[in-house]
Amino acid sequence: MDDSVSRVRAATDIVQLIARTVSLKRVGRKYLGLCPFHQEKSPSFNVDPEKGFFHCFGCKASGSVFDFVMKRDNVEFREALERLADEAKIELPRFSGKDKPNANAKAQLIDAQLAAQKFFRKLFLTDSRGKPAREYMAKRGFTDQTLDNFRVGFAPNAWDAFLTSPEAKPFDQVLLQQAGLLKQREQGEGFYDTFRDRVMFPIRDETGKCIAFGGRILPGSDNPAKYLNSPETPLFSKSRCAFGLDLARPKIVETRTVAVVEGYTDVMMAHQFGVTNVVSVLGTALTEQHIGLLKRFADRIVLLFDADAAGSGAADRSLELYLSQPIEIAVATLPEGKDPDEVLLEQGAGAFQQIIASATPALDYVWHRLGQQYITNANDLTGQQKALEELTRRLASARASGVIDPLRWAAFTARVAKFTGIPAEELLKRISRQKPAMKRPSAPAPDPSMSEYAEPQVPNRTPNDQIRAYQWLIGAVLLEPNRWTDVQQLVSLPDFRLPEYHRLAERLWDHYRNEGAIPLAEILDLLDDEDKALVAQAVSEVDKPSSDLNRLTKDAIAYIHSQRQRDEGRQLKDADEDAFLKKLAEQSKKPDFRRH
Repeated sequence: MDDSVSRVRAATDIVQLIARTVSLKRVGRKYLGLCPFHQEKSPSFNVDPEKGFFHCFGCKASGSVFDFVMKRDNVEFREALERLADEAKIELPRFSGKDKPNANAKAQLIDAQLAAQKFFRKLFLTDSRGKPAREYMAKRGFTDQTLDNFRVGFAPNAWDAFLTSPEAKPFDQVLLQQAGLLKQREQGEGFYDTFRDRVMFPIRDETGKCIAFGGRILPGSDNPAKYLNSPETPLFSKSRCAFGLDLARPKIVETRTVAVVEGYTDVMMAHQFGVTNVVSVLGTALTEQHIGLLKRFADRIVLLFDADAAGSGAADRSLELYLSQPIEIAVATLPEGKDPDEVLLEQGAGAFQQIIASATPALDYVWHRLGQQYITNANDLTGQQKALEELTRRLASARASGVIDPLRWAAFTARVAKFTGIPAEELLKRISRQKPAMKRPSAPAPDPSMSEYAEPQVPNRTPNDQIRAYQWLIGAVLLEPNRWTDVQQLVSLPDFRLPEYHRLAERLWDHYRNEGAIPLAEILDLLDDEDKALVAQAVSEVDKPSSDLNRLTKDAIAYIHSQRQRDEGRQLKDADEDAFLKKLAEQSKKPDFRRH
């Protein structure tokens, strides 16, 4: 396994990997960008391709290519290794023993989805039964290239077309049921196809793996369910996926903006017209889980809705997320009676992009809609009061629904005060008097796709001479491991007086003593987050064009020796004082005959 880790690490370009999520700018030998793990306005996220590690000077997140995937995707090391190995086309050894079934289960489900995708795609392209689907998609204006990019397929009108296909034959039927491709018969034994007589849209994760399907009926069908998504599976949850994200991700990272539409075909048409930072949330309202996924790549979410009640209702629900989530959320409304694909086909990409660019913050949008609903004219004081009461009720409900950053809340109320003309203090009083209509139920278990990345708990010490000496010494050894042989003869572990640096030095010294010198990126994979942050700080402190490692090492050792001598002198002084006090105590016990 160690050899596989090294091969995957060597095959993965850390700059290319991180550039999929972060817009990086080259500065000298390194790259700089905004940290994807915390909010910041000035870039403090550094990537060093030569050393194979990243470090954020803001939140202290640090590590190798594996650490980046673990933090970005909130997965364990093994899954990060598997994802990078897949991209590098490197086959990993399977888990052994009792872990093997669990380790293979996810891979088998993904293989089953891929087999189904091939089956549906084949029928769409070459089978006579797929002709109506081909004609329908062509009539909608989709090019062959777009249909191929999204791997559009067709499920025929039969109960067992996929079940009895060569593509399904290698798989156990129970596994195909677990993948959402088959359903259990209600009467009798056996299974039948989940999808029948539908145009099929593969749903892929952000890395491009097919994890589920969405199916749309053809015109003329009497099926009341226009759209059908795969059921919840170990691979797929509708509230945690965004259709088209794998293809949209590069443009989202470049623009830091993602536009969210309602349907599969809306996404496809936008991409066909070159507007590629567009995804869909599969017909459901935007959730915290969706935001957790999208904010890894974007700083701003634009919700693009039809100008109907359903779209407006979904926009209203965005107010709570606008308040509670660390990302900007705006709303754009399409022309009356138009879908995104219609706007694109009739008016072109420029008009569609202008709609996205003109999106207003969710708060402004909600207030505008309340004005339309309650206020008839500029003198309608009753309507204005009703609109304000409804807004404060929604704000109170949103505030009670989750944790809101105090600074964000203060800016939020100031904004409301500006466009309502009511002082912020009065607004806060009105909001505090409101009783939210519903209280959020107890929070469910944390969602892996939404969880915040924990920041390493490194003591926030001001860099002083002691810390700099430790950083210079450790950084020099990490950059040039051959220095350790001489350094460890002059500096012992007790010389590192600060607990975090003592712990780090102990781990590094033990490794160099037992394993010898290894590259910095491999060292990082052996450390926890706190130690990785310390390592990154130490390396950054000495890895500068003007740095002289010989001088820094010499100065650090000199400081540590002077510290040791001061401590030894203090101990001698303390020992002398103890001896003097002990002598006084003994003398006090003897009678002083001179007083008599």
